[in-house]
Amino acid sequence: MAIYRNDKTGKYEYRTYITNEFGKRVQKEKTGFASEREAKKAEEQLQFENKLYLMKLENEKKQRQTGKVMSFKEVYEEYIKYKKLTLKPDSLRALKSRIECHIMNYFSKYDNIADILPIDIVNWQIEIDKKGFKLKYKNSLYGALSTMLNFAKNILKVIKDNPASEVGRFKSRGEISTSMQFWTYEEYQKFIKEVDKPVFKMLFETLYFTGMRLGECLALNWTDLSNSYISINKTISKEKVNGERIITTPKTKSSIRKVKLSKELNDDLLLYKKECSKIINFTEKTFIFGCHIPLSPTTIDRYMKKYCDRAGIKKIRIHDLRHSHASLLLSNGVPITVVQNRLGHSDSSITLKHYAHLMPNDEDKAINVIDSLIRAS
Repeated sequence: MAIYRNDKTGKYEYRTYITNEFGKRVQKEKTGFASEREAKKAEEQLQFENKLYLMKLENEKKQRQTGKVMSFKEVYEEYIKYKKLTLKPDSLRALKSRIECHIMNYFSKYDNIADILPIDIVNWQIEIDKKGFKLKYKNSLYGALSTMLNFAKNILKVIKDNPASEVGRFKSRGEISTSMQFWTYEEYQKFIKEVDKPVFKMLFETLYFTGMRLGECLALNWTDLSNSYISINKTISKEKVNGERIITTPKTKSSIRKVKLSKELNDDLLLYKKECSKIINFTEKTFIFGCHIPLSPTTIDRYMKKYCDRAGIKKIRIHDLRHSHASLLLSNGVPITVVQNRLGHSDSSITLKHYAHLMPNDEDKAINVIDSLIRAS
């Protein structure tokens, strides 16, 4: 500790070192004291408060210990075994990627997972912030970490509290989300006029006018088309087994649904089916988009970009055709519950969360209703 008198102000100041929440020694200083004695007393108070704070952190660490010790890596291995029982291959792969790429490298040093404190979660969030990820992705990382720590707490019983839940999710810093884009109907028309291959034309038409997910669409065979409806009861995984992509159940239970087709889309699909039926070994079990082998997503993406360039319109992701479908319906006054069912959402609140900003503002209509009631009375 050092006490100084500022020659310009005549006031006293102290400079000292304390240990911060990250375990590092940092310098602290404060000025404006009338006497050397006041400066020394204030410095002693700071040191006392710092010791209490460090004791509190140590106490929190002890409280989290349950007697059973497992390292972060060991908990992760058990967690993945557990999640294999409930997650689809694509979801499991995404979870492993998040943890192994952005979480494990920070927390693998903990031989006892109970040693992880809330401040360690904060420190991790600071490091993740530096990578420039979007808020949505950062919170997917937080969710992966927090869920794993809940597993350690509730299933393995190796920690008493989840330090991530005490810190909370990443906070928005005013960034504008660019993850969701969509085409207007006019943009879609410009695009589809440039599509010169029948299989891609029918695929893009189906995606835009049904709101299906790409995996659901690629898993369709001709038995799923009946009486102007498409039955959605399966999807194609991005995961490959022996070089082939596997067909599995849809993303959620509510994703199993029937979507009604417009007359034009239904007629186009039936005409397209006539052409496909000329292919050798064609059956009703043949895939609608790709015949004997479903189209590759990377191939679809490449052609979509090519047709966007030809049409001179903005490039969007394949998944954004689903957003475009929702936008098309909501902007034209289709009830949110209808859009919910077509998209396969379990609850209309999910649809509202993603697409409320696309709904028309009918406040003037509401005022007209109120005025007409008042006049009638």
